[in-house]
Amino acid sequence: MSQPEPRAGDNRALHAFAPAAELFVAKPWISWLALLGDWTLIGAGFAGAALWPHPLSYLLAALLIARSQLALAVLMHESAHGLLLRGQRANDLVGQWLAAGPLFLSLRTYRAGHLKHHLQPMQHDDPIVAVFGLGDYPLPRGRLILRLLADLSGVGYCISAWRFARGDYRAIMPKVDKSPRQALGEVLSMLVSNALLFGLLAWSGHPWLYPGLWLLPAITLLPLLGRVRAIMEHAGLPAHADQSQNARSIVRPNWQTFLFGPHAIHYHIEHHLYVRVPFYHLRRLHRQLAARQLLPTANLYRGYIGVLRDVSYPPLKPPAG
Repeated sequence: MSQPEPRAGDNRALHAFAPAAELFVAKPWISWLALLGDWTLIGAGFAGAALWPHPLSYLLAALLIARSQLALAVLMHESAHGLLLRGQRANDLVGQWLAAGPLFLSLRTYRAGHLKHHLQPMQHDDPIVAVFGLGDYPLPRGRLILRLLADLSGVGYCISAWRFARGDYRAIMPKVDKSPRQALGEVLSMLVSNALLFGLLAWSGHPWLYPGLWLLPAITLLPLLGRVRAIMEHAGLPAHADQSQNARSIVRPNWQTFLFGPHAIHYHIEHHLYVRVPFYHLRRLHRQLAARQLLPTANLYRGYIGVLRDVSYPPLKPPAG
């Protein structure tokens, strides 16, 4: 079976490159370990806050849990591409119940918008551009800081929720047809997973940890982490048929990728070129592409801080005198 062609436009060098065939092979056991790891970190965050009640432990727990919520969203992303598990039914069931549902998200709705994003990234009707406001970069550094503070305070979440409710994105979001059974399953995944989480915390004698360390981080820290991730991936880059030109990658894992780019989502050029490569093979794919100098060096970074600096600019100083 021939390998999928990269989404590289007329880039002949990329079309001539053939990644190792094993990079397209799914290994479901790694996906299960990733899910287990994320939920273990969530449990550790709750346990730490319960055992050592202190403002600092609450803050650390909130950050760890928000990061793990982002990691679950990345695994939902894998499921949207059909890469989480073999078999569409198992892939969608696990992706909805163990990743999307606990975050009050619909896998099918997310999949429709995300796959449209992959067709023509950074076009005017790209759902990712609209939802994360990526179309006006570079921008003044002060405005970028205000956006990040709005997310951290929960204002950004409320604004985004209001825009969705008002239908601001209706024209660009693909219509998703769901059977009543599918819609019911999504609602149940949200209610049951969150009820179980609340029930376990209440049974342990700490019911307040559910609103304080699950819901609150989900509307404050999680949007902040998600915005930084989205900015790194595409902000300020042009629409281009060669998708190595309109995405960025962080070249190696570090503490910043742990927070903002879990499950190798920071290898984003590689993901856009070869969407059928599971997340656990992206690092090897990056090495193969880099060894052949097929990645645009201007779009390769060591961390997210450098990206934030490059997509914003300080205020102009008034002329002297």
